[in-house]
Amino acid sequence: MTTPLAWVPAIRGHELALDGTKLRCRKTGGQVLKSIPSAVRRSPVGERFAALQEQLAQHEKECRATVESWLLGGLPVPAPLLARVWPDPSWRTGLQHLVVHVDGRVGLLAGVSDDGLVRIREADGALYGPPIGSPVTLVHPALLDDLGPWRRLLEEHGATQGVEQLSRRVRRQREGGDPAATGIDVDRDEYAEKFGSARLRAVENGFDVRGGFAVLRMTERFVTVEARCWLGSDEPGSSGEAGRLLWVDAAERPVPLGEVGPVAWTEGWRMAGLIYGGTDSRGAEDR
Repeated sequence: MTTPLAWVPAIRGHELALDGTKLRCRKTGGQVLKSIPSAVRRSPVGERFAALQEQLAQHEKECRATVESWLLGGLPVPAPLLARVWPDPSWRTGLQHLVVHVDGRVGLLAGVSDDGLVRIREADGALYGPPIGSPVTLVHPALLDDLGPWRRLLEEHGATQGVEQLSRRVRRQREGGDPAATGIDVDRDEYAEKFGSARLRAVENGFDVRGGFAVLRMTERFVTVEARCWLGSDEPGSSGEAGRLLWVDAAERPVPLGEVGPVAWTEGWRMAGLIYGGTDSRGAEDR
């Protein structure tokens, strides 16, 4: 059931309401307008709504980032925590319909009750309720044998995922590479010709930048690994050459390519792709 919008008078003859994180405007008691008149936006009510809209958008962004960190962390999320955040639409949008592992079973997360009762939809479409309080692990797509059944299940129920999981590009190591190598060059598109562009795209996509590298930390098989994509150096006289991808362990030691797990491999290449665009190169292939 859709919650009715709460309309607030803005200027004479016009009202405003928030629809999720979107601002809507209508003539008083009438039809919703396709756009918001500038006078309505500049009104005191319009400015307060704009500030609230910005706060909600930031909250939604933070919720998605946290859910994605759980996906990369590979650790169980306590059911009481899920129960606490589930009523919040921003949290629920990020969590609902993700493929999860709970109580030895895998399914799409369908719901979480106030007392921590989780419901998942298994591959055959049936709902399963594990024991109350069972922790939930978000499953990275690189660890799923076949994404097809879950994508079809989403489609059958008209559902979408608020955090990229089943649509996430999974990469596998190509045969014939050197398993002892500790890095690989990334093919770059025309946008990566300048150092500033690579750094900007790294920041825009939410990656930390340290010492000329875009970095992303994840946990796989209870081992922490950090993917690093070289952006180049902006120090005077330094080379601007960029595009090297490598992985290091918790002690900052380079990890041989043959020892990089499927999650770390996929996420490293995903990071490189978001920064450099053209990454269909010698090191990885799609699954």
